[in-house]
Order: sequence, then C-alpha cells, then structure tokens
Amino acid sequence: MSHIETSPVDMFITLRPRLLGGRLLQDVKAMQASIARFGLLSPIVVSRANDRLVVVDGRKRLAAIRRLSFLGRLPRSLVNIPYVEVQAGQNEVRQTPSLMSNRELYNTVTDMYREHRDVDLIATELFLPRGCVRQILTLSCLSKRVRRAFFDKVIGFTQARAFATLPDHKAQDKAFMALGPFAEEAEILDYIQAGSKMAPAANLSLAA
Repeated sequence: MSHIETSPVDMFITLRPRLLGGRLLQDVKAMQASIARFGLLSPIVVSRANDRLVVVDGRKRLAAIRRLSFLGRLPRSLVNIPYVEVQAGQNEVRQTPSLMSNRELYNTVTDMYREHRDVDLIATELFLPRGCVRQILTLSCLSKRVRRAFFDKVIGFTQARAFATLPDHKAQDKAFMALGPFAEEAEILDYIQAGSKMAPAANLSLAA
C-alpha cells in the first residue's frame, strides 16, 4: 500500500486541463457538496514531475477543492491535500486507501441509511460504488466483538464481510475465536460451510 502524504493545493497540476461547464461542472459541484459535508474520502493519486504533483486520478476532486478554497469553505483538514504518489504509468488507482477510519465510514453510511436515503443516493453523495455501500450495510449484522475488531483494524473489510454471513452473533464470535484475526476470507467461509449453517442473504435491515 502506498504511503499517504499531504501538500498545499498549489502544488498539484493537471495535464490538459478542461474548462468547467455542462455535465463536468455539475459533477464537480456535486463533489464539492460531498467534500464540504463529509471531507475527502480518498487521496488524490499523483505522479511527480519537475517538483510538481501531476494528478493521475482525482481531477474532479481537485477542482472541487479549489472551488471550495475560492469560496472560503474549504475544511481545515484540507488546507494540505492528502495524496498518494505512484510512478509514471503505474496503475495503482484502485488500491488507494480510504481517508476515513473503518468506524467513520461505517457510521457515515449507516447514519445516512437510517435517514431513509437509499443505496443509490448514498453512493452518489459519498462517491462510492453501490456494491461497496451495500457491503458496508451488511456489517450491521456483526457481533459487537467482531465489529470492534473491524473498527480497530484488527481484521479487514473482506474478513468482516465473511463473518457477517453467519446467522447469529454467538456463531460469529465462536468462529472469530477459533480462527483468530489472521484468517483470510476464504478460510473463514470454508470454516462456516464445514461447521455452520449459512445465513440467508442480508436484507440491509440495520441492527439496533
């Protein structure tokens, strides 16, 4: 995983910049509203050239940040912009980490769902894939022990998702204690299939 660093906004440049208008401007304004409310969920991906940071992925996010700065509405946390540097031509865009903690991301998504926002709207407002939103919501089925392990980054998202397929919290805790925090998703699912009854597909009803 690449290391996250920060830099002032004027250090970032985009190749072949485009005038903001039409659909592009609408997208940037939507992202601007999302960043103003939730902050930046993932870092800008850049490569370095002539001591400047060339944006590889995140042009709309950078444009939204610049608009917020111009309007005097930029969150203090974004005075310096988080970024991940990759080598020129290196495809690491899909591997960039989230800037939110596991707990913050889970709480943000579930709070929005409790406010009667549907999955599509949450995905749009947070600029997350719909499948990712649905998977985060299934983690409401986790026991307190396993959810705490996820929040504390003792286990990762794929592991938590695997434990969430068990139908009750006691079974999840039993599996977690038996396998420990280093079991991979496939190992967890094999354990469940061998000794437990798989739960039906999650219906996205949130645990209290």
